[in-house]
Amino acid sequence: MIDLYAAGTGNGQRGAIALQETGLPFRLHKIDLAKGEQRTPEFLIRNPMGQIPVIVDPDGPDGKPLTLSQSSAIMLYAAEKSGRFLPNDPARRFKAIEWLLNVATDIAPASGAIFQMAVAAKEKVPSSIEHFENRLLRYLRVCDGQLKAREYLVSHRQ
Repeated sequence: MIDLYAAGTGNGQRGAIALQETGLPFRLHKIDLAKGEQRTPEFLIRNPMGQIPVIVDPDGPDGKPLTLSQSSAIMLYAAEKSGRFLPNDPARRFKAIEWLLNVATDIAPASGAIFQMAVAAKEKVPSSIEHFENRLLRYLRVCDGQLKAREYLVSHRQ
């Protein structure tokens, strides 16, 4: 059973969804970010960066325990371990990884910036908020265009 340490954030949800969708059994340990539970000595042993999500798989590669953080790494690990969602063909496999990295480096940061600027920041700068909203919408339009002709961003078949 994989232990998942997460909160109800986008990153935490990505870890949980990856484990759920791949069918790997896991146990959720809720981390209260507002209370700083991600900065406790017990948590920092799992991830010195003090960030969620983190998984601990007692049956990792070669049967050895594995502790892993970062939602994208967890998603790749779950896909690899379960044999689901990553094509075997190298070209399609790297296209799938390319789309995952688009989410990690473009879509999630743009979404996070909108939240920070529009909700969390004391001083709102409308032009900055609009910039990131337009950027996020452009990324999502590209994804929608990809999905018009296929069920997944990367087809399982050529």
